[in-house]
Amino acid sequence: MTGAVEDSLLWVGRIVKTQGIKGQVRVPSSGEETTALVKGNRVYLENGQGARKSLVIDSSRTHRGVTILAFQDVQGIEEAKELVGCSVYVAKDSLTPLPPGEYYWYQLIGLRVKTEGGSWLGTLEEIMPTGSNDVFVVRKDGREFLIPATDEVVAQVDFNHKIMVIRPLEGLLPEDDL
Repeated sequence: MTGAVEDSLLWVGRIVKTQGIKGQVRVPSSGEETTALVKGNRVYLENGQGARKSLVIDSSRTHRGVTILAFQDVQGIEEAKELVGCSVYVAKDSLTPLPPGEYYWYQLIGLRVKTEGGSWLGTLEEIMPTGSNDVFVVRKDGREFLIPATDEVVAQVDFNHKIMVIRPLEGLLPEDDL
């Protein structure tokens, strides 16, 4: 996907295998972005050779960290097998609006992170889901910081300047990084 189309679409996963014999497929769930994988929504698929197609979701359910999808125009396992390996994209405008102070992962990846004291920690490159809260992985010059994604730690998110300001808890960062 390229250009303006790429900017309006969000990668939500890859079809890893078929499910059953009726044409369903499995997409490992990667974050809140999978909330757009609901009946009636359109998804955009791209295979390894760059061929693209769009399909409308006929049904969607989650099971053990995997989203199981059925599409209106996919009737059996043979058609579903052709979709295995395809990247799945959704239109960003199909995502459910979040309450103030909550963000989709794609909005946060790439933000520069600094402490309230002004120390730059690096760039938020990855988000790890955990049982209680997500963890932001911030990297700079070969160093990695694991920052809990909690209201207590995240003081400010400024999309205009692409900055996240954190209030590190005691012991979270080495002393020389405060």
